[in-house]
Amino acid sequence: MDYHTHVLIVGGGIGGLCLAQGLKKHGIPFTVFERDPSPNYRTQGYRVRINHDGYEALKTNLSPENFEVFLRATGHFQPGFKYLDAETGGDAPPNAQFSHKSNVTKNVFSADRAMLRSLLLTDLNEDEIQYGMSFKSFHVLPNGRVEVTFENGKIVEGSVLVGADGTTSRVRRQYVPGAATLLDTDSGAIYGKTLLTPEIESFFETESTTMVISKDPMMSLVMEPRCKIQADLKEFAAISNSELPDLQNYICWVLIARAQYFHRNEDTTVQDLFSMTPTEVANLSNDMTRDWCPQIRAIFENQSPEWSSFLRISTMSPDIRHWQPSTVTLIGDAVHTMAPAGIGCNTALHDAEMLVKCFYEMGVGVDAIAQYEHNMRQYGSEGITISLDAGKMMYNLPGVEDMRAVVY
Repeated sequence: MDYHTHVLIVGGGIGGLCLAQGLKKHGIPFTVFERDPSPNYRTQGYRVRINHDGYEALKTNLSPENFEVFLRATGHFQPGFKYLDAETGGDAPPNAQFSHKSNVTKNVFSADRAMLRSLLLTDLNEDEIQYGMSFKSFHVLPNGRVEVTFENGKIVEGSVLVGADGTTSRVRRQYVPGAATLLDTDSGAIYGKTLLTPEIESFFETESTTMVISKDPMMSLVMEPRCKIQADLKEFAAISNSELPDLQNYICWVLIARAQYFHRNEDTTVQDLFSMTPTEVANLSNDMTRDWCPQIRAIFENQSPEWSSFLRISTMSPDIRHWQPSTVTLIGDAVHTMAPAGIGCNTALHDAEMLVKCFYEMGVGVDAIAQYEHNMRQYGSEGITISLDAGKMMYNLPGVEDMRAVVY
């Protein structure tokens, strides 16, 4: 590897950190630039479903010791869905189209997002990840190398720049502002977390994902399996030098609907929803499900209010447009934001695996990025399409042609 080679990664989320671990494993120099001032500055969400693509990416990019910790710290569950009627609590017939598109595979795990991010931070030194680095702009030099300027005035230079800075990516907005437009789906979601109780465990006995369907109004509650941690992680964390958070057994759930059903009155605006406190969001979820079956309502009544949050659902078009490859590229939500369907995180992990593979086999440069982007457009487009189809079934998601561009 040329001693001038250095990969600049903007964004220290799941995708950017998985990329960093893969580069480290292959001896390719890199630095991750994260805008947050510290690794624990914000809460890191709930559980994420790791499907076969995510599993293979983590297995490939992590060290054997860290991958073993991942296996021990996650719950293994059966693929597929169990469907329940919101009002009766009884079985509901699944939508055949959505069931057919489910990615049935043996390697499906439920991972705590904070745990996964902590694991992906393992062994990264202060030269490999820097905090308080908010991206401002980049400039491609005549020799093809990239110069990046940050809001704090610092300027760095590297062989390539990878934008892993999420849905509202600043790198994307400068690099390809018209090629990957963020679309407003006119839909929203309340994310929540409920610690397991004997009553909840007895009602939700499935090891598969549970989908609760309400037809009037049309909305869905998606609950990841009630997975339990497989082992005491202290000895495994010590082996891999991981600093893992304390993990509790809980149900992660998402209440999804078109935006109008989250409005408390006719004057409610999107900004009103974003400005709600966690307790107000929790109360809203209780109000929206007041006519549901008592056993299902227990999920909302026993939730941990401090974890409740409202999010607007955005997507990109499955037609990921082509642009001329250069020494700048994008991964994860920065290039293929998709509606909730258990696919987005896995696609970001797949991106990280694919880009490392291309860099390792072809060298860090334009040719490797061109090959990565060619492959990414295919599976990224498929992921967006699946998420759109799921949204149509779950909460009457509109077609892409009826969506408006997000203004930010």
